[in-house]
Amino acid sequence: DEEALIKKRLLTQTTTARPGADPPVKKLTKKYVAYVNALAQDDGDGDGTEAERAREAWLKEIALYEFNMGRYRAVASANAREMEQYASASAAVDGEVRGTKDEIAALKADLDGARLDRQHKEEYEALRRLCVQFPSRSNTTARLASLEAEIAELETESEATASKLDLRKKQFALLLHLVNELQGELAEEAATEAAEADAKATEE
Repeated sequence: DEEALIKKRLLTQTTTARPGADPPVKKLTKKYVAYVNALAQDDGDGDGTEAERAREAWLKEIALYEFNMGRYRAVASANAREMEQYASASAAVDGEVRGTKDEIAALKADLDGARLDRQHKEEYEALRRLCVQFPSRSNTTARLASLEAEIAELETESEATASKLDLRKKQFALLLHLVNELQGELAEEAATEAAEADAKATEE
């Protein structure tokens, strides 16, 4: 985690303000060892001055280390806040993206519905124009009634004409019959007259 990462950085840090300088933990350890050695030396034959200087140097190193630790904590806290802000901003952006996607989907559905409505209107308009080309129902009904009346009248006239034609056929047949009878009678009369004329000629 973040704390373990900071500890590892402190223990392994090689980049400091001065190139080639020791990491903070190593410097602190050296100051402590120097202080312990100075105490041991002063206990032997010194007056404590060297131990006091080593102690001051060690305390300064401790203060510097604590200062660096506070700085690292501040940086870590700032980084944590930035991460929280980033997470919040990322969540807000994700929400806006989802909202935008939903809005796009809704607009697409509206567009598809509008296109379908337009298609239906165009089809209706085409049918309306087609219907306008034909007469109205009332006109068609009136025309059909007129045609039916004309058909009925023609049928009546046809029946009357057929009756007249049948009568004419009968009259013509009777006429032919009378003509044939007349021709027969005339032939008989002519034959009788011829016979009578022959008879008279023979008597003379």
